[in-house]
Amino acid sequence: MQKRDWTWVGVLTGLFFIGFLSCKKTPPPKPIQITPLQTLVNSDTSLTLFHEMLIDANDVGLLKDTTASLLIPTNAVLRQAGYTNVLIDSTSSFVLDEMLRYNYVLAPNISPDSGYTSYPTLLGVPLYIEQDTASGLLLLNANATAGSSPMTVGKASVYFLVTLVPPAADSLPALLQSDSTLSFFTTALAITNLYDSTLLTGSYTILAPVNSAFIQAGYDSLGAIDSANVDTLIALVQGQIIKGFYLTNSFPIPGPVFDVLGDAVTVGLNNGVLQFSASGNSIPVNWLSGNLISGSNIVVHRTDGLLSP
Repeated sequence: MQKRDWTWVGVLTGLFFIGFLSCKKTPPPKPIQITPLQTLVNSDTSLTLFHEMLIDANDVGLLKDTTASLLIPTNAVLRQAGYTNVLIDSTSSFVLDEMLRYNYVLAPNISPDSGYTSYPTLLGVPLYIEQDTASGLLLLNANATAGSSPMTVGKASVYFLVTLVPPAADSLPALLQSDSTLSFFTTALAITNLYDSTLLTGSYTILAPVNSAFIQAGYDSLGAIDSANVDTLIALVQGQIIKGFYLTNSFPIPGPVFDVLGDAVTVGLNNGVLQFSASGNSIPVNWLSGNLISGSNIVVHRTDGLLSP
């Protein structure tokens, strides 16, 4: 056979091979598996704001089918706390992510013992939960509530929140820096270096005075704190740090509790509001809000004044 004939044989063989490949069917793509949690969130019209938070936080992966307990807020709960579509869209993904991960409990179910039980979360900060004997609800960080009877969704247990859980952070500086009402105290704490030197071990309760409390005490600006005597600031901040971990419903009344200097602080109630007094306080300091968890060992409460040992 001549060389030209072999050439044609090669061409025809190649065309046959190409035609064979083109006739071979490509297997269809495998269908995407929708988890039971995804089905719940996608189909329940009362969870549309929660769904939006998941998307904006890039946390849809939290809906995988795994053994965990999820605390989920409905639209009504989020709206009651001021969360609208506009607010969710304007909130940073980092803040939304922290919020969602703090509501993701790394336990198959929530069954607290008597008093508070510490539950690990995906944020890495514990959530303190007890059973409220009066209502039967779960009490979260002495502030938020959730139903105590979970819905089983795949491998997960879903607890629907009645009120939102207060914010938490993995460190005290991170928690304080996110709160503009505590910028004076945040500055004073940074100057004293007490976080690194004192607060990394042990358990503490911070009675953090809001900015107006510092102004009333003579620190009329952040610059006034920056220029203050460091030893004076150290003593001032130490007076606001209580030894021990106290949520609002676990303070001993009338106490005393003790600051890190060993000075006594009495605890009282006035019309249901906590009040604190040290030896130098002629007027008690009032609790404003709090139960904010920092790391594994610190709880923060906002107050309207400075304790004066």
